[in-house]
Amino acid sequence: MHGTRRIIVAVVLAAALLVLAGCSSPSSTGSTGSTGSTGGTGASNTVSVSLKNFAFNPSEIAVPVGGTVAFTNDDSTQHNVAGAGWSSGPLDPGKTFSQTFPTAGTFPIKCTIHPSMTANVTVK
Repeated sequence: MHGTRRIIVAVVLAAALLVLAGCSSPSSTGSTGSTGSTGGTGASNTVSVSLKNFAFNPSEIAVPVGGTVAFTNDDSTQHNVAGAGWSSGPLDPGKTFSQTFPTAGTFPIKCTIHPSMTANVTVK
């Protein structure tokens, strides 16, 4: 019985850690108030950006307040997308990360894996 109790406690702790990890994932609110997800997009205010040839294409992105940018890794290597207070985490080739920008301003973004990859999101 003692071994069964340990297994139950381990499963409960693992589940709690997964829930906590989800709270700090890209889908949580960052310091800019933007939210992200690794799923697809369906919003009409969505702009698509390709990560290809170690660059953001386009590198100057404009969206309305509340608009979303969908970043798709079209390269053969892993990339990520990071801004102030948020990050996509590693994006394998073919994966997409979406970030919503609820406030006006210009937000620099980069791939922290490849620091020469930079872009700006302008929200009006």
